[in-house]
Amino acid sequence: MFFELIWKQIKKFFSNKKRNIVLIIIVVLLLIDVIMGMLCRIIVSHLPEQLAASRWDYDGNVAQVSLFFTEDRSIAPEDIKRIEYSMVKKLADAGVVAIDDKEKESAGGKKIVDTVELGGSDNSGSSDNSQSENNDVIKVYNSCYSAQGISNIVFENRTAENVISIGVDGDFFFFHPLELVSGSFFMADDLMKDKIVIDEDLAWQLFGSNDIVGQCVTIGGINHYVAGVVKRKEGRFNEAAGLTSSIVYMSYDSLSKYGEILSGKTMDKELSEDGLNANIGGINCYEIVCPSPVDGLLAKIIKECSGLDDKYINVVDNSDRFSFFKLLEVSSNFGIRSMWDKPIFYPYWENVARGYEDVLAILNMIRLISIVALAVLVAVLVVIAYRNKKWTVEGLLSYVADKKYELESKQKERLLASKDSE
Repeated sequence: MFFELIWKQIKKFFSNKKRNIVLIIIVVLLLIDVIMGMLCRIIVSHLPEQLAASRWDYDGNVAQVSLFFTEDRSIAPEDIKRIEYSMVKKLADAGVVAIDDKEKESAGGKKIVDTVELGGSDNSGSSDNSQSENNDVIKVYNSCYSAQGISNIVFENRTAENVISIGVDGDFFFFHPLELVSGSFFMADDLMKDKIVIDEDLAWQLFGSNDIVGQCVTIGGINHYVAGVVKRKEGRFNEAAGLTSSIVYMSYDSLSKYGEILSGKTMDKELSEDGLNANIGGINCYEIVCPSPVDGLLAKIIKECSGLDDKYINVVDNSDRFSFFKLLEVSSNFGIRSMWDKPIFYPYWENVARGYEDVLAILNMIRLISIVALAVLVAVLVVIAYRNKKWTVEGLLSYVADKKYELESKQKERLLASKDSE
C-alpha cells in the first residue's frame, strides 16, 4: 500500500510534460558539467610538468612556480643562486623553515626529499659571512633551471647537426618525468657533467638502436656518455611546441661550453680551470616547488627576489594555473592573449601548457554556462512551485504541530502499556 502510494505520486509528478522537459534539460546540464570537469582533470593529468607540487613528499600546502626571463636578459647560474638566497630569507620570514631529522622522527612526519644544498659556488658574489650563513640553511624546496639551444653530436662517422639541446641544472627530471625507454637520468650532484639523455629518434639516427646506455658521443669535440633514452612526446600541441625533431638533454655546463644557447643573452667568459671559453647566461626558465602556507605566496616571493621589472619576467603559478578562476582569466583575455609583448623564448613544455590553457578555458566556460543555466532553471522551478503552492506557512506549521502531538501521544500510550504489563 505504501509503495503504491509513492508510485502514484511519482506518476502524478511526471505527468506534466512541460515539467518533464525542464527536468531533462537540468539532467543534461548536470551531465555537461560532470563530463567537462572530467575532461579537464584528464587533460591536466597528462601534463606532469605542471604537477610537481603533487609529487613532492611534504605534509602541507605546496606550490609550484615557474619564472621565465626575456631573451634580452643575461641570466647566469650566479643570478639563480642570488634569487634562491633571497628567497630562503623571505620564506623564513613567512614561517617556512626546515625541520631537522630528529624533529621529523619525533613528529612522525614525512621527510622532505629531492632537495639540493644552497650555495656551493665561490662566484656567487656574496661575502664569506653570508656564505657560511647560507650553508647553514637546510633547503625546504626543490628547484632547477634550464636554457635552450642547439649542438652538434657526433658518433664515429655519423653526425647529428643542430640538435635541439636543453641545458639543465638542479633536479630537472623531477619536474620533467620523461618516459624512459632505457637507462636513467643524470643527476645535478654528479661529479662529472658529461652525461646526456637523448630521445629515441636521435638514438636510432646515431646508433641504429635505443639500447645504447653508456655509449660515447662527442659534443664540441668533448666526450659525453649516454645515460638514458626517452620517448619523445607526440601530438598536435607537442609538435607545434617544437617537438618535431630530435632533442638532447645535457648539463647547462656542457651546453654553455660546447653548444650554442639561443634562449637568452650570453657573455663569452674564459674558464681558468681548463682554458676554454663558455657562453655564460641564457637561462630562461627557473622552476621551484616549495611549501606555501598561503596561496600565491611563493609566486610573490619569487617575483620580488628576481629583482627584475615585469617587462623582463613572467611568473607562472603552476599549482594554480588550471583552477576555475584562473581559467576564467584566460577566457576574459580572449583575443588579446596572443598579443604577447615580452620577448620570451618559452621552452616546449610551457608552450604545450599554454596551448592546453586555451582548451581548458573553453571547457571551463562551457561548465560555467551550464552551471548558470542550471541555477536559473532551478530558481524558476522554485518560484513557479511557490506561486502554485496549495499550502501556507501557517498550515505547514499546524501540520508539523499535529504530527508532533500524535507522536508524543503514541509514546505515552506505549509507556502506559509497558507499565500495565509489569
